[in-house]
Amino acid sequence: MKKLPFVKMHGTGNDFIVLYEKDIEELEVNLSEAFIQKMCNRNFGIGSDGLLVVAESKKADFRYDMYNPDGSRAEMCGNGIRCYMKYLLENKLTEKKQIDVETLAGILQVAFEDNLFTVNMGAPGKIKDIAFKNKKLGDRFFLKSEGRDFLFTPVSMGNPHAVIFLQNESLDKFNVEKYGMPIERNIDIFPQRTNVEFVDVISSKEISMRVWERGAGETLSCGTGACASVVAGILAGFLDKDEFVKVNIRGGTLYVKWSGDEKDTVIMQGAAEITFEGFYYVR
Repeated sequence: MKKLPFVKMHGTGNDFIVLYEKDIEELEVNLSEAFIQKMCNRNFGIGSDGLLVVAESKKADFRYDMYNPDGSRAEMCGNGIRCYMKYLLENKLTEKKQIDVETLAGILQVAFEDNLFTVNMGAPGKIKDIAFKNKKLGDRFFLKSEGRDFLFTPVSMGNPHAVIFLQNESLDKFNVEKYGMPIERNIDIFPQRTNVEFVDVISSKEISMRVWERGAGETLSCGTGACASVVAGILAGFLDKDEFVKVNIRGGTLYVKWSGDEKDTVIMQGAAEITFEGFYYVR
């Protein structure tokens, strides 16, 4: 029986299993969809919102491979990349306090200072294969979920997001699963499926957010979702530009800043924690 080393981590409650590529190769472990599903299962495995692999890169300092708990590949995750950086530092794989990381969403910069991780998340964009013909970033459209109409803003942070601002409605009591799941799986609008954010604007400097993640369901936090929500809020005139906006999620707090110019990158700040580490028995 093979023993695969792992570290369990979380960023504002969004939890991940982190593996080292060299361990996977030495043990000749096949990271199949079924294997990932079992590892991420909270009853029959370790349990997590996703799986991260620390790998070598020819384009950057390191390569970041991410998988959803259903075994599908994910382009990027803001919470995950902070955990990734903490893993590198804790395991002394780098002495740098700022690195470039290769992801499916492009090369991103991650820095560590004063116990906070700052991530240059790249510039926001339109969702390229969305069914609607959105001419510019910030265009809003109606869609229907469970018989109810929602006005949403499509935003890409390297992965797709549908941001919905709730009006005169309790975010805490809102049924995220009921409405989020059908939107995620509406392939007539989102051929690659989508993440869905439900947002309550508290002030021009603060929002609260709940998220239904593609391939994972409702999670305690989503870094790219927080970024997409702030981008959509700035474009709608709800939030301040060029200032860190406080994003309250169920797992804690993130801070996101953007200039409002779609050529400029989005900056996110937050913490990352190690929960435990051990060995996963590969049969």
